Amino acid sequence: MSRIEEAKSLLEKLHERLPDIQDIAISRTNGLVILSLRKTIRDDKKSERLLGGMASALFSVSKRAAEELLKGEFISLNCEISTGNLFLIFTGKVILIALTKQEPNLGLISLELEEAAAKLNEIFT
Repeated sequence: MSRIEEAKSLLEKLHERLPDIQDIAISRTNGLVILSLRKTIRDDKKSERLLGGMASALFSVSKRAAEELLKGEFISLNCEISTGNLFLIFTGKVILIALTKQEPNLGLISLELEEAAAKLNEIFT
């Protein structure tokens, strides 16, 4: 099984187990989307590039804030929005991106995404 197939299988399982997640993707830190499973974001290249670009921008700012302000390493970001939540989890190699419905089960989603990020780190190493 290729790395992309392994990652896709992992995302599909997350999607099945966590109904609060609407869209889930993996991107490089430069914004290039490697893989995405989308329900709410249109399934076209422009939307995919927007998702990757926004995730990359948020990652860059968060990483810099972690390093400059807190003298630490960026791990994750949970952005609460009026229509749902945006999660970014840095695996060490790639960024795991998840968009949720309003009022999701934050504890369960955080736990599952952290475990998935660890597996993605192994897959992409």
